[in-house]
Amino acid sequence: MTMAEILIIKIGEVQQLTFADGSRYESAIRKTPVEAVKIHALGAEGNDVGLKAHHGGVDKALFFMSADAFPALNSLLGENFSYQGTAVYGENFVVSALNEDSVCVGDIYQIGSCVVEVSQPRKPCERLSKNTNNPNTQQTVYRSGWSGWYVRVVRKGEIQRGDKLILQSRPHPDFTIRHLNRLLSAPDTINELEQALALEVLAPAFKRSLHSQLTKLQQKQG
Repeated sequence: MTMAEILIIKIGEVQQLTFADGSRYESAIRKTPVEAVKIHALGAEGNDVGLKAHHGGVDKALFFMSADAFPALNSLLGENFSYQGTAVYGENFVVSALNEDSVCVGDIYQIGSCVVEVSQPRKPCERLSKNTNNPNTQQTVYRSGWSGWYVRVVRKGEIQRGDKLILQSRPHPDFTIRHLNRLLSAPDTINELEQALALEVLAPAFKRSLHSQLTKLQQKQG
């Protein structure tokens, strides 16, 4: 079995960006590659986020994407984006041998001298569409489930490109990132949503979104 590894690390500060449609925002989405980064409780040294009401914090300290997501999203979007170079989706880390079907909420990984815990899938915002200059990006990421995932930092330290991701614990093997994305976009049953909402490790922000889906489903079913 191939061990997952960090293929690239990207960090960035908030800057004033002008997008292809002429709109201007303060954003840190265009993160650039580095060889190594120091990790603290709120994320990576030298890294920041825009829209702090929705990004960053303990539960969204670092954002991971699978290398598998790039060709999958390229096929759906008709694009040719690479994980090499400046971030396309605001990613901090791109990893091999893991993806939304194999990563579960609550997973604990040792990476370098750090330990992190998977906290939730990423909910895509409109700035993905703006940064890619493709109006379909936000909804494509949302509907396809190729979202990436956030982690919280359990133990601070340093991560280097090429470090392995060593799974230490998997308390919730039924709740993959893909499964949680499906519950957010197209839940089948009230029971599934209630089970997810009972997970202590699932970030409160994502739980609020699931709770909204639960309310809609309850109203629909009368």
